[in-house]
Parts: sequence; structure tokens; C-alpha cells
Amino acid sequence: MAGRGSIDRLSQVLDLFDDAQGLVSVDAIASALSLTRSTTYRTVQGLVDIGMLDRVSDEGFSLGPRIMELYRHLQLGSPLLSAARPVMIALASEAAKGTAVLLCRAYRDQVMCMHQEMTYGPQEPVSYQVGRPMPLYSGASSITVLAAFDRKRLNQLYARDQAEIGPAGLGATADEFIAKLKAIRKVGHHVSRGEVDRGRIGVAAPFVEPGQRIIGSVSLVLSQDQASDLDVSRARVQVVAGAHDIAARLASMRVARARDELPARVRNEA
Repeated sequence: MAGRGSIDRLSQVLDLFDDAQGLVSVDAIASALSLTRSTTYRTVQGLVDIGMLDRVSDEGFSLGPRIMELYRHLQLGSPLLSAARPVMIALASEAAKGTAVLLCRAYRDQVMCMHQEMTYGPQEPVSYQVGRPMPLYSGASSITVLAAFDRKRLNQLYARDQAEIGPAGLGATADEFIAKLKAIRKVGHHVSRGEVDRGRIGVAAPFVEPGQRIIGSVSLVLSQDQASDLDVSRARVQVVAGAHDIAARLASMRVARARDELPARVRNEA
């Protein structure tokens, strides 16, 4: 598979998989991509050959082992995860019992959790599961990411999604929407109570990689039953410091990469 058309076709096939759909049939692929059966078989076989799909039975295909290989590469080589994991481990060591520490980032006008660290003590799973896209307009983890967007992008989102933004309490007009998010950005954190998961308090702060290549948030998701008001106040300070630390680490890594790319002579002179 090569070329833009092949990339689009691969994306369309992968988009057929979701939490409820672990197997996809040849007929489903042919219908979704508007392909003839013979072309579908060639496409599917090509994806099987490179490990992106795996034939499970006559019922269809699952995601293939290459996906797991790529996931491992992501865990080992992602600058975002490399920068954030030490910060998250430190946050988890200081957080109240029953707290989840989340790393989220903007993804296709949604927010995706990239990593979790859990503190000691039993706790229910959070809806922000690793790899699960979440809406922009609910929950501290998402709203702080939203608050870090520039004005142009916020205007575009409001024009498209005002039917969701108003009921979410984020503004009845574009100006009100932008003003609310500007206030969150100025404070540097946001707290939500039970917006995504009942019995949970989300405390999140945004961070932005230099050049805004990555816009994300770090969050402490506390248990309402176990967290005191003092725990919430501490969490506000902790996530702001954690977000600042992640951004600083990303900036340092970017400078180091740029230096490594310089010719040896220029590096020595610097």
C-alpha cells in the first residue's frame, strides 16, 4: 500500500473498529469503503501482510500484532510520555488515596488520555481510559485543554458546536465562551465535580509544547468520598506545578533534539 489514497483507505478500515466492534468482516469493509469485493480482498490481504489486521475466523478480522508493536514504540519513544511519566509518578506519590493521575492531549477536536498513574487504595476506573477519545466540553481534563486553544480555533469550535457548548455551561455566545476559557487559562487550572464520573473530582491544568505542537493537560481525579477540601486545594497547586514541569521538559527535549541535528562542527562551536 502506498500513496495518499492507500493511507486514506487504511484509515477508513481502522476507523471501523471501536469498543463494541472487535471484528470486522470483508462485507463491512467493502460497504464502508465502497469497494468491489475483489478490491476489498486485495486491500485486506495487504493489511494482513503488514500485520495491521489479523484473520480471526470466517466472521472477520481483528486488529493485528503490528498495532501492539507500534504501541510499544510509542511507550518507549514518545517525547510526551518521556516528559510526563516522571512528573505523574511524583504527583501520584503525593496525592490523596484513591486518586488517578491522567495525562491527556488534544486529538481530532477531542481529548485523548495518553497515560495513567494510580495511587494506593481501591478506586473505580475513570472514563478517561488510555486511547479513548473524549468530548471537549465536559470534565476538567478536557476543558483545560480547550482553554489552551487559540481564539481562532475556539471561534471555529463554537460555530460548529454551539448546541453542545451552551448546555455544558460554557457560554451562550462565542464571546462568552471565549471569555470563560480565558478566565480558566488565566487561573491556570479547572475543577469539575461529577461531570464525567459520578463520585469523582477532577482537578486539571493545561500545558502547551513550544510551537503548540502538543496541547494537553495533567489531572488529578480524586474520590469525593476520600478527598478532603484540603486535598482538593493541594491538587490545584500540584497540577499547575506538574503542567509547568511537563512543558519545561518538552522544551528541553526539543532544544536537545535540535542541537543533535546540527553538524558536529556547529555543535562544538556552540
